[in-house]
Amino acid sequence: MKMSEARYNANRRYNAKAYDDMKIHVKKGERNRLKYYCTQHETSLNSFVTACVSYCIQNNIDLSAALPLADVLPEGDGFPYDLA
Repeated sequence: MKMSEARYNANRRYNAKAYDDMKIHVKKGERNRLKYYCTQHETSLNSFVTACVSYCIQNNIDLSAALPLADVLPEGDGFPYDLA
């Protein structure tokens, strides 16, 4: 069922008041691999990223030794590269 224009506008206004937007850049293909990883762990990409940020801050994690994302993302059998 399609959302009405009034509902769409109300949601947009609420989101503008309640949330800040952030944009991150990852290499081609890494976004889909992250989404797949999140799907396998039954979480959203947004929840995963915010949990990682929170964890790093709470535990005073030193990110200078962090490996590149491509080196740590799993590529299991049957990985669906065409996730949108």
